[in-house]
Amino acid sequence: MTIPVQTITSLRTSFNPFSKSARPCRLLLSILRNPNTASASSPTHIDIKVKQLPRVSTEQPEVTVAFKGGKELKIEVGKRQMKIGDVIEEIARVGRAIEREESLKG
Repeated sequence: MTIPVQTITSLRTSFNPFSKSARPCRLLLSILRNPNTASASSPTHIDIKVKQLPRVSTEQPEVTVAFKGGKELKIEVGKRQMKIGDVIEEIARVGRAIEREESLKG
């Protein structure tokens, strides 16, 4: 399953890096932080903001993804006990829908 990166405009995440339930957030960041998405002049640029919670925090990890057209997807990774495959699948599903809308508009 691939993520349609060209449809994503920003990614915000908050997690405790020492928590096991934060693994999907860490892996998603490693997937999306690459030379193509880092440069502000790149057409696939993604504005990434990370909030690292303290080690003793009980707040659950979450990811918010903003897509082109203003659509936003908030995924409560910790509360839903999601794995990285589930997170990628959710993001890809919305991204494909946006790509489909753009292709129909032509």
